[in-house]
Amino acid sequence: MRRAALLLISLLTPLASAPAQDTRSLADGLVRLIRAHEQADGGYGELARSCRVLDLLGRSPRRYNELDGPFVRRAAELVANDTSPELDAWRVLALAGAVTPPMVAARNRARDRLAADAAGLLDARALLALYTLPPAVSPRLPEAPAGASAELAVLLASDPASVAPPAVDAGADWTRWARAARLRGLRPGVLPSLPQAPASADTPLPELLERLELVIVLHGLLQPSGAVAELPPLPAKKSAPDSLEAALAHALVFLESRQSGGTLGLDAPGWDGPEPGVTALCLSGAIRASDMLGRPAPKWVDPGLDWLASLQRPDGSIQTYGVAVYTTSVAMEALLDGGRERHAVVVARALTFLVAAQADEGEGYRSEDDPHYGGVGYGGDERPDLSNTFMALGAAQRAGLDPDDAFFQKALTFLRRNQNLGEAGGAHLPRAGGGTTVPGTDGGATYMPGNSPAGEDQVGDGIYVARSYGSMTYALTRSYLICGLTSQDQRVAAAVVWLARNFSVRSNPGFDDPARAGDGLYYYYMAMARTLRLVDDELLIREDGSTLDWRTELLPHLLGQQRIDGSWANEHSSRWYEGSPTLCTGFALLTLAASDS
Repeated sequence: MRRAALLLISLLTPLASAPAQDTRSLADGLVRLIRAHEQADGGYGELARSCRVLDLLGRSPRRYNELDGPFVRRAAELVANDTSPELDAWRVLALAGAVTPPMVAARNRARDRLAADAAGLLDARALLALYTLPPAVSPRLPEAPAGASAELAVLLASDPASVAPPAVDAGADWTRWARAARLRGLRPGVLPSLPQAPASADTPLPELLERLELVIVLHGLLQPSGAVAELPPLPAKKSAPDSLEAALAHALVFLESRQSGGTLGLDAPGWDGPEPGVTALCLSGAIRASDMLGRPAPKWVDPGLDWLASLQRPDGSIQTYGVAVYTTSVAMEALLDGGRERHAVVVARALTFLVAAQADEGEGYRSEDDPHYGGVGYGGDERPDLSNTFMALGAAQRAGLDPDDAFFQKALTFLRRNQNLGEAGGAHLPRAGGGTTVPGTDGGATYMPGNSPAGEDQVGDGIYVARSYGSMTYALTRSYLICGLTSQDQRVAAAVVWLARNFSVRSNPGFDDPARAGDGLYYYYMAMARTLRLVDDELLIREDGSTLDWRTELLPHLLGQQRIDGSWANEHSSRWYEGSPTLCTGFALLTLAASDS
């Protein structure tokens, strides 16, 4: 929207050090820099280079395809429309993850030509393409010629483990061999160091591509960073729940024991240093708990707020190593909760960043073509989702953005595409595994259009519906209300019906796998309380016709989960870092504050 100028500013800003194995954040930063090299026709230079960009985007941790927006779609169209045989191997690799029929057809035609070309089977790129997307009949492979590169040799060898790898400091030679070796089932044991993300938008595109190639290879070999490992055992729960006032006071004691200079982390080795998202959530929780207790906020809150403000970058984001929209949104709320005049300009700049982060015409998105139009993503991963959109809308409203601003109106398009409410406004999307994902009719919400961690249901031959689930249906409902819809609007009313009929304080409802229903439970509680406080109680009708009194169910349950040290933690799932007592205590305090009538 207002992002084009800000993008270059953000690219010129040095990136802070990521955690040791956070390949996902490194890849996100490199993808953002690569996007700055997109040309007017949607390509990234000569067609072979555009193919390589698409190949890397498709293999990156986010697995981008042409549905993810114009930065992929337009280049993919160029590649699919070209018919030159010499680019067939590149075409297969570039479109390996394609899902729309024209691109799948172009890719498969190129693959079949490669398989029929015996002479081409001594070309490493052609072999990569055929191993990546095997033909119906596998061709007979020749022996590797003398002097073949390690990449070609490992692709042709009957025993790939017999091929000596390049030295780990051999740069691109090692990376190319490692990619090929992974396709042959090998797992390199000695790895090079992760590259440092380049800090300049002037970094040449070929260098960015080499760095991303290495990060992608290492991402598949290093332990993912999506869950906190090696957390200490959780303290026991209290034998009986405290009163609300006593629980709040004890939680403040716990947070004080975990803070250092007003900053907080994730409680695990390597993750216990200052983390802006955790710090912001806990500062907000501490301020609101203190307000409920009628006392001043703890003294450590002030330096914590100043630390958050000090993280602001020239583009307005508040972050250290990525997830910029999420951390900026929660940091804005903490700074607004703090109410310090010195932070007003920081909040204003942060609001400018959030508005600029929306996927819209400024980046080539079209409301009729792009399922992600109007949404907001993490801010570095190029893929909008409902969770980040929910956080950004809430922060923008609190910061005083005009309710008539186009930011809210464009968001409505994205919100509707995340709702299972029939055809009008919904999206029919090709599915990576074949078939089509269509909108359901239960009124609930998914994480992204056609995509839900709660699973999917097959409703016909090749027809699937992404499952609605609790936390995102709360996020959808509150977001609709923030964007100006009323409870009488069909979209809001349908979501509220889903919430009342699926209400639970013991699990995040909607998951097809019961073992996953504990994922993100404390985020779910926060979303629940922040949403239901905005909904008229008489609209919350259970399936048996009774009225839902959500506070009388949520508050006793949450108070009963507090532990003897004053903390809360998700004992069911550590996914999304919820094994961390510090993070869950922040969520719990925000839930209790939002539940206060």
